[in-house]
Amino acid sequence: MTNLPSLSQLEESVHDALNQRLKKEIIQSGGSISFSLLMDTVLYDKEHGYYTGNKEQFGDSGDFITAPMISNIFTRCFLNAFKENFLHLPSSILELGAGNGQFAVDLMIAAGKNNIVIDQYLIYEISNNLVKRQQKILKENLSKEIFSKVVWVSKIPERFEGIIFANEFLDAFPTNIYEIKNKQIYERKVGIKNNQLGWKIDSNPSPELESFIDIEDLSSGYIFEYSKKLDDWLKDFFKIIKKAIVFFVDYGFCQSELFHQDRMEGTLMCHYKHYAHTNPFACLGAQDITCHINFSHISRLAKCAGCTVGGFVSQANFLINTGALDFLGEHDPNNILDFKIQTNAFQKLTSPAEMGDLVKVIGITKNTELSLFGFNKNDRKFQL
Repeated sequence: MTNLPSLSQLEESVHDALNQRLKKEIIQSGGSISFSLLMDTVLYDKEHGYYTGNKEQFGDSGDFITAPMISNIFTRCFLNAFKENFLHLPSSILELGAGNGQFAVDLMIAAGKNNIVIDQYLIYEISNNLVKRQQKILKENLSKEIFSKVVWVSKIPERFEGIIFANEFLDAFPTNIYEIKNKQIYERKVGIKNNQLGWKIDSNPSPELESFIDIEDLSSGYIFEYSKKLDDWLKDFFKIIKKAIVFFVDYGFCQSELFHQDRMEGTLMCHYKHYAHTNPFACLGAQDITCHINFSHISRLAKCAGCTVGGFVSQANFLINTGALDFLGEHDPNNILDFKIQTNAFQKLTSPAEMGDLVKVIGITKNTELSLFGFNKNDRKFQL
C-alpha cells in the first residue's frame, strides 16, 4: 500500500462531499453502481470534479507531468509530422483535451519560427477551468495575431478537415471494470462495506463482452477495463470528421499484450502528488484516475467507421522517426547544465523504462492519405 501525502483541508472537504454523494447514489441504486459512474463523478462533477473543479493537475505542483511539459522536442517532432501531412490537408489543427496548453503554445511558436502556416488551431475542452488556464498561458506566450487563430470548442466541429491531435485524452474516459470468474465475465461494481466504498462483484455475468474479448486463456481473478463511453464517443467522432488525420498518443497496448496472463490486476492507475497507486476510492476529486488503452479495439472501431489505420508505433520510435535526435543535437554538450537537462528530458520521452515504449502513437485517416513520416520505421500496425 502506497503511503500518500495528506489531503489539504480543501481536498478533504471535496473528498467528503463526493464520498457522501456516491454513497447516496449506491443506496438509491440498490446497493451498487458501475465504476464508470464513480469515475465520471469524481473526474467531471461540475463543482468537485478533478478536471472540472479548481484543482491543479499538471506540473510540479500538480499530480503528473505530460510529455509536452517535459521538452518541446515532443511538440517539434509532431509539428514535423503535421507539416508533411499539410501537403494534402487544410492547415487546421484540432487538439482534443489540451491539458495545461503547453503543446499548443510550443507548436504555434515552432510553426512561426519555421514559416509553417497554421490557419486555425481549435481546442476541444469540456472543462471551463482548464479553458481559462489554457487561454491564460496561450495569451501570455503568443502574439495577438497568433493567439487570434486559437478557438475553443465544446463539441467536435461537424465535418472537420485537417489534423487532429490527442495526447493522454482517451485514457481519461470513464470505464467499467470486469473480472473473470469460472470462464465468465462479471462486472466489478462499487458498493459500501463497513461504511467505506469498495468493490462489489455483480451477481450476473456480462456475456456481451465475449464477442471481442477472448478469455479462454485467462484465469479466474483476471481483471480488465472496458469503456462503453469511449466506444460511443469514438463512433460519433469518426462519423463527424470529414477529411482528417488523427494522432492518438496514449498509454496502452495492442490487445494480445493487454490481455496477457501477467497483467492479472488490470491497468487502472491513480495519480496524486506524483505518487502512482491503485486505490480509486482514496483522494476523491483530488487524484487522477486512468487506465491503459486497447489500441486493437480503437483500430477496429476506426475501420468500422470507414477510416484507415496508417501506422502504430511506440512514442520513442515516433519521436526518433520525426527528428528528435536532430533536435537534441542542437544543444551544446559543453554547456553541461543545459545538455544534462535536455538529455534527461529526452530519456524520459524515449526510454523503455519511462514513457518511450509504454506510450504509443496511432495514426488514423479518413478520406485522405497519411504520410508515413513518423511511422516509417518499427511500425507495429501488424500487431493490431
